[in-house]
Amino acid sequence: MRHPEMTAQRFALLLSLPVIVFMLAVMSYPMAYALWLSFQEVSFLGGIQSEFVGLDNYRQVLMSPEFWWSTWVTVRFTVVSVVLTITIGLGLALVMNRVKKGAGWLRTLVILPWSVSLYAAGVAWSYLARGQTGIATSLVNALHGVTSATEARDVSLIDSRWIVELLALGNAWNLAPLVAFFLLANLQTIPSRLYDLAALDQLNRWERFVHVTLPPLRYTLFVFTSIATVLSMKMLDFIYVMTAGGPGDASSTLTFTLYDMAFRQTNMGTSAAMSFYLLGMIVGATLLLYAVWGRKEGGDA
Repeated sequence: MRHPEMTAQRFALLLSLPVIVFMLAVMSYPMAYALWLSFQEVSFLGGIQSEFVGLDNYRQVLMSPEFWWSTWVTVRFTVVSVVLTITIGLGLALVMNRVKKGAGWLRTLVILPWSVSLYAAGVAWSYLARGQTGIATSLVNALHGVTSATEARDVSLIDSRWIVELLALGNAWNLAPLVAFFLLANLQTIPSRLYDLAALDQLNRWERFVHVTLPPLRYTLFVFTSIATVLSMKMLDFIYVMTAGGPGDASSTLTFTLYDMAFRQTNMGTSAAMSFYLLGMIVGATLLLYAVWGRKEGGDA
């Protein structure tokens, strides 16, 4: 008796099933406990006490200006982070694909930011961005020929006007190398004869990039756009170390606001409710990316 051939989708699901079951087992209790907390008003006076309040915590979140400000900061940070991560990653991949001499050293340098923890990256970027020790201060003083400490100018990049973009740049600096190496692997699978045919058709560099280089990269770009979106929306450690949500509340993303509300203000119920709004945003953003981009790419594949 001949057994039916297993489809690629079924084989992929079979391989992923143990991981899926393990992840569900690990996540089920924290998710259930957070859901329970979101319907409670928790007090720590005289011991831990809780009172069922229904949807009051969810209503309080929606009525909070802090929540809507943090949502805007999160969206802004995520969009800029994703654009910078994909752009820098693609640029690095194209450079590494062209460089032959010293390619090993170049790839080692490129991967270094990815090997740095977000905590260490936050410390380094905070040091480089602040007035007394920052790179902007050094550049300005060098351009003005300052030679003494009394004439030195302090230029801090920790400014509410562009702190979100600075954080996004630091996030992209850490994540872009990973994107670059996956795109590099993709680039090296493109047959060279396609470029030969493009040369016969007299396509310029931009046309070769759009019509020959870019199409095989689209699915990888979709995957890492989704990954960068999720990682940026739930980013905490880098923001906490570098700015602690400041100056003021200029960089208070939803994850930082959640941390502050839960562990500093000890408002566990409202923070749990806010976490489910954040979860909804992450799931919604991922589904939107899939509906607009991923479904088409999956169909093309």
